[in-house]
Amino acid sequence: MLVTRGIVFLKNSDKEFSVIAAKGINQNILNQSIIVESLPRSIKSIGSISKKNAKWLELLKAHQQTIIIPIFSQERIVGYFSLGERFSEIPYSPADKKLIDLLVNLSGSAIEKALIINQVKEVNRNLDRKVQELNTLFDLGKEFNIGLDEKKVVRLITFALLGQIGIKKYAICLLDGEALSIVGSRLEKDIELNSILPKICDLEKSSIVTDLLKHKKYKIVAAQLIQMGISALIPMHIQKKTKGMILLGEKLNGGLYTNADLEFLYSLGNLAIISIENAKLFKTAIEKQRMEDELNIAREIQRGLLPETLPSIDNFDIAAVTIPSKEVGGDYYDVIKRNENEYIIAIADVSGKGTPAALLMANVQAALRALSPHCKSISETTGQINDLICASTGNSNKFITFFWGILESNSRQFRYTNAGHNPPIVISKEGKIKELNEGGLILGVFKTSTPYEESVVTLMPGDVLIMYTDGISEAMNLNNEQYSEERLLKLLKESKQVSSREIIKHVQKDLDSFTQGALHSDDITILAIKAV
Repeated sequence: MLVTRGIVFLKNSDKEFSVIAAKGINQNILNQSIIVESLPRSIKSIGSISKKNAKWLELLKAHQQTIIIPIFSQERIVGYFSLGERFSEIPYSPADKKLIDLLVNLSGSAIEKALIINQVKEVNRNLDRKVQELNTLFDLGKEFNIGLDEKKVVRLITFALLGQIGIKKYAICLLDGEALSIVGSRLEKDIELNSILPKICDLEKSSIVTDLLKHKKYKIVAAQLIQMGISALIPMHIQKKTKGMILLGEKLNGGLYTNADLEFLYSLGNLAIISIENAKLFKTAIEKQRMEDELNIAREIQRGLLPETLPSIDNFDIAAVTIPSKEVGGDYYDVIKRNENEYIIAIADVSGKGTPAALLMANVQAALRALSPHCKSISETTGQINDLICASTGNSNKFITFFWGILESNSRQFRYTNAGHNPPIVISKEGKIKELNEGGLILGVFKTSTPYEESVVTLMPGDVLIMYTDGISEAMNLNNEQYSEERLLKLLKESKQVSSREIIKHVQKDLDSFTQGALHSDDITILAIKAV
C-alpha cells in the first residue's frame, strides 16, 4: 500500500495508551502517553471523528495520520494502529480498509500475549528488586544494631546510598536538640543548608524536589535546593516526628527517582533513625548506670565516714542526723573522744556532689583525726588542715566549709573556729541567741597566710548548741521558696526545752511540712548538743 507514516500505540490502562512504534515521523513521540476517550471500535477516518478538545486526535492530525484501526484480542481493544496517506495519495478504498483491519486484528492476540509477557517480566523485575532491597535492609538492620554507634550508622547509610542507588551528592542530617544538623555531606556548600533545614523538617513523606515547586509552602525552599543540586528529600520519622533528613542529588546514571526508589530510601532512613535513637538511649542508659554506680560509691564512702554511734559526754546530751540527697552531697560531722574530759566536735560541707565530694570529705576526716589528738592550738591545727586540703584540691575549684572545736565536759567550755561554715547557734536557757562566727576563710582555696581566729563559749545547763549545713536553710518548697535561717531560729527557740534528739525531730518535721514533698537537692545534716 506504500504508506509513508504510521503509529502503533498499545493499551496501558483503561484509557491510557503508550506509543511503542512510529515510522516516517519524529521519533520523540515514542513512549509518549495518550489518553483516548470514547474509544473507536472500528476502522475510522481521522477526518470523520469529531471530538472537541481531544488531544489524542490533535496529536494524530499533527502527524498527518488519516485512518485509525483498533487492535482487538478476544473482543477487547489492546491498542490502535494509525496510518498516514499512501505514497500515491490515492485514498484508502473499502477493500483496502478491510484488508488493513484484517491484518491488524490477526496480530491482536500476539500483541496481547506480548503485552502480558512484558507485564510478567516487569512484575518479576520489580519482585527481584524488592527482594534485593529487603535483603539490603535486612543486612543493614543487622549492621546498624551491632555496636549501637551513631557514626557507624551514618557511614552505613552513605555506603547504601552510593552502592544501592548510585548518587553524586548527598547530605545526612539528624535532630540535635530542637534543630537538624548535618552529620554527613558531599555537598559543595552544605553550610547553606543550615538556613533551609528548618523549613523542610515538617515534611511528611519522601518527595521529589521539583514536585515541591507546586506547593506554595515549599516553593521557595525547593528552588534553593534545586540550585544546590538536590533532587529528592527523604524524612526520617519515628512516631510521625521528624528525627532526621536525607537530601539526595542526581543519580550517577542520570535517571529519575522512581516511587520504588523513594519507598526503599524511606525504609532505609527509618531503619537507620531507629538504630540511631536506640544508640542514644543505650548511651544514656550507660551514663545513667555509671552515675548510679558513682552515687552508690559516694553513699558508701559517706556512710563509712560518719560515726556509727555518738559517745556519751558528761553534762551534755548530744544527737545528730544526716539525710543524704538523691545526688549525695558532701556533708560530714564527727564527734571524737580526745580524752576523758575533751571531745572533738566538727561539721563540714564539701562543695560538689557524688564521688569527688565524698573523697574530699574523706580527706577532711583523715586530716582532722590525724591532727586533732595532738592539737595545742585550734587556730594552728585549722591552718594545717587547710594546707593539706589545698594540696589535695589543687586547682579543681573544690572547697569546704568547716566548723570544729574542743568541748571540755568539766568546765563546759567549747573552744572553736569557723572556716566559712553556716554559723552554729547557741540558744541560752533564757532564749538569747549567739552565732559562732569567729574563724577565717573556707578550706581548700588558699594556703593559710593569716591565722584562723578562735573563740570560746561556755554552755550552761539548759543551753543548746546547734550545728547544721546549708541543706536545711536552703531547702526549697514547691514554690521555690527557701526554708531560711530565720524560720530555723524561730523553731529552735520554741524547741529548746526538749532533748537534743527531740529538737532534731522537730526540725525534720517542720522541714518536711515546708518542702511538701519537694526533693532535697542537698544533704541535710544537723547536730544538737544540750547542756544538762
